[in-house]
Amino acid sequence: MSLEGMVAQMERWIGTGEPNAIQEWYRQRNGAAYVGNWPWCDATITRAAVDSGEYDAVCFGHDFAYTVAHAQRFKDAGAWHAMTNGIKASGIRRGDIVFFDWAGSSSIGAIDHVGIVTGVSSDYRYVYTIEGNTANVCARRVRVVHDIAGFGRPKYKPEPKTTNTSGSSTSTSKRPQVSLSRLVKAFKTDPPKKGTPVSYAPVEVVENALVAERLLAKRYVDGHAGTATRSAYALYQERLGFTGDDADGIPGETSLKRLAKAHGFDVVA
Repeated sequence: MSLEGMVAQMERWIGTGEPNAIQEWYRQRNGAAYVGNWPWCDATITRAAVDSGEYDAVCFGHDFAYTVAHAQRFKDAGAWHAMTNGIKASGIRRGDIVFFDWAGSSSIGAIDHVGIVTGVSSDYRYVYTIEGNTANVCARRVRVVHDIAGFGRPKYKPEPKTTNTSGSSTSTSKRPQVSLSRLVKAFKTDPPKKGTPVSYAPVEVVENALVAERLLAKRYVDGHAGTATRSAYALYQERLGFTGDDADGIPGETSLKRLAKAHGFDVVA
């Protein structure tokens, strides 16, 4: 598959509690040492790597349950990046395997936990992740630089190619696509409506990004670009430095592309 295939496989496990099928799968592959309810954050990464066809890229052909050993393997391969210069300078990005030390060090030997990066906030304050065994479930999380020891960068397969109508080869991505023109129409027409009609379903992609930016409450994610969603988008525009009519809560090309880059979706006309 590809980087997006790896992320998709991690998304498949969101909401999984414990004990679970990941633990059982890992036990069947690695023996009785993994009986019972044991920490499964890196086993989740391993399972997603196998299922996405990125086992060699992510795990170097080896199952990992011990996060320290996994991070060290990235370092041995020259693919380890310690989090010593902040989120922006580190270049951490979607698809990176991110390792955490809750005590705040960048020492591999002190690593406590692991997940996959799904995006970075536009102001570089937050890293968005999917993690197994976080509060005993697989879930999306928002992390700050203090908690991140570093990250490994897998050499993913390229995105699959397809042929367009002109006969040229283009990349095929599983990333969500959001039409700017249809989104603008929804933001202008939805707020006065009663209830939660969905005039343009990908509004929900933008709402989830605003939730990740901590500008919109999760309860408003319904695909309806109502007043709360528009107000949250206005706050996002202000965060980017827009003022006046440029921060009216109606998505513009510049702000939407910034949001898309941070949260893994594509903007189309």
